[in-house]
Amino acid sequence: MAKPIKQCEHPGCRTLVAYDTRYCERHRKATNKWQYHKRMYDSDESRYQQFYKSSAWRKLSRRFLESNPVCVQCYYQDGVIRKADVVDHVIEIKDDWSRRLDESNLQPLCYRHHNRKTGLVREQRKKQTK
Repeated sequence: MAKPIKQCEHPGCRTLVAYDTRYCERHRKATNKWQYHKRMYDSDESRYQQFYKSSAWRKLSRRFLESNPVCVQCYYQDGVIRKADVVDHVIEIKDDWSRRLDESNLQPLCYRHHNRKTGLVREQRKKQTK
């Protein structure tokens, strides 16, 4: 049986798309571009997104990873030496903007531990705002 179809959700577009798809090929790219622009420049997160693209942050994080190449969580908790992929802020910049370039507020983490820590912090922030 064929999948049900519907119209593209872009205003005025009548192109038919699969029911589980929001936009046609023509408008999917435009929507992604708009969402990127909104996130980078119009949202509450724009300040933080622009910081992570700044040359000061890129230089600091590259230098920090060169001098601290091992994930601290893997090493101290699991006893495993694993390459650090990300420089993480111990106290997030949303909580303390003034410590964004402070090396004592940075820690090298692998993707696994960085994603876990970031997820826990986001959950805590959601609970606090409710």
